[in-house]
Amino acid sequence: MQRFLPARPAGRLALFIVLVSLAALLLTRPSKSGDFQEYALTTIALAAHGTPDIRLSDVEFSSRLSPEPGFVIVHDKLRAGMEKGDPHPFPGFIRGSDGGYYAIHFFAYPLLAALPFKLIDAAGGKPFKAYQVVNLAALAILTVALFRFTGKVERAMFGAVFFLLSGGLLYSNWGSPEFFSACALLSGLLFTLMGRPYVASVLTGVAAMQNPPLVFFSVFAPLIRMAYLYAHDGMDARTALRNVATRHTVLASILQVALAVVPFGFNQALFGMPSVIAHFSTYAPLVTPARLVSFYFDLNQGAIVGLPVAMLLILAQLAAGNRLRWLPHVLAASLFSVAMAIPSLSTVNWNSGASGMMRYAVWGGMPLFYLAIVYLQRLPRWPVALVLAILVAQAGMVKYVRSYTHVEFSPAARFMLGHFPAWYEPEPEVFIERTLEQDGSVHGDVVAVYPSASNPVKILFSADSRAAHAALCGDGGEVSLAQASGEYPGAWKYVDGPPVCAKGKPTLPAHP
Repeated sequence: MQRFLPARPAGRLALFIVLVSLAALLLTRPSKSGDFQEYALTTIALAAHGTPDIRLSDVEFSSRLSPEPGFVIVHDKLRAGMEKGDPHPFPGFIRGSDGGYYAIHFFAYPLLAALPFKLIDAAGGKPFKAYQVVNLAALAILTVALFRFTGKVERAMFGAVFFLLSGGLLYSNWGSPEFFSACALLSGLLFTLMGRPYVASVLTGVAAMQNPPLVFFSVFAPLIRMAYLYAHDGMDARTALRNVATRHTVLASILQVALAVVPFGFNQALFGMPSVIAHFSTYAPLVTPARLVSFYFDLNQGAIVGLPVAMLLILAQLAAGNRLRWLPHVLAASLFSVAMAIPSLSTVNWNSGASGMMRYAVWGGMPLFYLAIVYLQRLPRWPVALVLAILVAQAGMVKYVRSYTHVEFSPAARFMLGHFPAWYEPEPEVFIERTLEQDGSVHGDVVAVYPSASNPVKILFSADSRAAHAALCGDGGEVSLAQASGEYPGAWKYVDGPPVCAKGKPTLPAHP
């Protein structure tokens, strides 16, 4: 078998990339999940007339490509709104000052997909595979970066598979930029370590056009490289600073920021605001410590769901020899992840449609995955048992997160609610929508009882809602807040077990 494989490392790496790409394209199909319709219509527009404004002809073409009942409703309502001149013809779309209609998400990712979309369509194929092509190109860049960093084809291939099993596969077929952004960010961090700041800045700058928190790369990447030189190369802090604080580092950071702010200028020019998404879909008081904990450790959709092995490897290096020297590097990368996570906490749709790990965590958790790769690279040899254990554990996690949807509790969450309910308080939106098994079910008067009114283990309600108090303690009743816990925006409170009423008698609502 060996004689049929390319002799040179570059040839073996290229063969690996080609085989993975062919397998993905031939054996899987694009997913129309998440914000697919916005990206699809923008891609169609760019491929058809070279501009991101969506025209009625683009809607007609999109309706032929997506005849599913749900998309029929989208297209019909969008078409009707555009014909009437509605400034907001359908959620996710808006009219600009030029009279054209646009998706609220910027068009960098659709622009990358426009050319393959047009070529595949002209060849009679399924044009939405263009998103798979873009994602696979990003994976190819990441695999090359891993090879350049590790110096070994085997380690590069392992790193790529490890990445795919750490959340990558969950979004590799989506027509939205989560997978691309994760690949670009991880590649950028590796290229930064290798002294290629401009390549890193272009990759992460383009990704930041779709996911703005990636702009923090311009600040943290130099810090991470400086900490790496201090730990790995044994430089003192002053020497590491001199090696990193160069004209090229500054220019590369400026380039990354310049790319990241392009969408804000576009939005300001066309819509009179720097970010349509921030204006309509975020709420600053939602940025709380509870949501930050949820981002990383929620048992349904937190980063821990997709990155359990990476997190364990971070703990391993904190316990390993020379850990104090590596501590600044671990802290810098971890703080980078937190800096990207914080802006996402303001989203009003926290329990969004996701494939296990939430979409923000796919790219926001990449600095943690980067730390795991760096730690593994420090090991002089990789025992086969270790490699297999990592891949088997992560493959099991992929299968696990595909066993439930974003309106169901994960098995781990159900276990905690069933056995240790006082120890587990999910972010309110997560608890409400997964208890009621309905997306968009959050409102001020809702009462969520898990698992049922006949067996109340955990209850969530708003202390400010008279209707909620009445639902739990009868007309004119009031729940005793002394028995409640939680400090969340909206005055959401948890009660473990049946409610204790300061007025009235307990009465529990049955879920519809």
